[in-house]
Amino acid sequence: MIVGMLISAAIAVFGLLVALGFVGHPIDAQLISNYGWSILIIGVALFVLFAWARYNRARRQRSA
Repeated sequence: MIVGMLISAAIAVFGLLVALGFVGHPIDAQLISNYGWSILIIGVALFVLFAWARYNRARRQRSA
C-alpha cells in the first residue's frame, strides 16, 4: 500500500509540473496543461484510493 501511495503521489507531482508548464511542450498548438491537470487528478485519485484501502485494512484489523 505504501508503494502504491508513493507512486500515485509521484504521478500527481508529475501532473502538476506538466500542468504548470515546467515539463513538456505543446504539440500542434494543443494546450499541454489540460493533460497535466488530468494526470494530476488521476494521481490524487489513486493516492486517495490507496490511503482509504490502508485505513480500511487497519480498521478491520483493530476490530478483529
